[in-house]
Amino acid sequence: MENKIILFNGPNSPFGRKTKITSLVQEINLEEKIIKIQEAGFLDKHNPLRKIPTLLVNDLTIIDSDNICIYLDSISMKKTLFPKNEYYKIISMTSIANGLMESVLERRMEIIRPINEQSKSFINKQEVRITRTIKWLENNWNNYDKNYLTMDQIAIACALDYTMFRFNDQWKSDNLKLHNWFNFFEKKDFMQSTIPYDK
Repeated sequence: MENKIILFNGPNSPFGRKTKITSLVQEINLEEKIIKIQEAGFLDKHNPLRKIPTLLVNDLTIIDSDNICIYLDSISMKKTLFPKNEYYKIISMTSIANGLMESVLERRMEIIRPINEQSKSFINKQEVRITRTIKWLENNWNNYDKNYLTMDQIAIACALDYTMFRFNDQWKSDNLKLHNWFNFFEKKDFMQSTIPYDK
């Protein structure tokens, strides 16, 4: 019997986008449910952290975007996004991308607080970290292989796009290698069909 797979996702989560793209690339048939996390009390019985993405596979719950991507990749008949000879390099770069997503998200959560409750130093800290991380990727990441798609490429593209969505696109003018690669990568169907939006 075929597994029933449900992906609880949000309209603009870069972590959720990463998992959705993985399902598309690896041709995994699943049902995606876009939810508002503030109204998702039903999710607590599966994930007490009430975070998205959360994946249900029959009676199994898989939490954390990286775990979900690894699972989806493992059940696919397509070429793996985690080739063994580059595995640790790819997952390490994916973690850098995750950290970039987190900094952009944390900045966003701070600036939507009432102005009298915002911490300017915290916002500045996240902006410095965002800029530093993208510059580090410019100088240290070089997996631009157009012939073999890997998880780090997906994660970094989602992180850069989320930076533009929630912060700005200044990184493009300061990081030309990333900019040139992203201009090519963002045109892929799986990127165009998962563009983040405010619901």
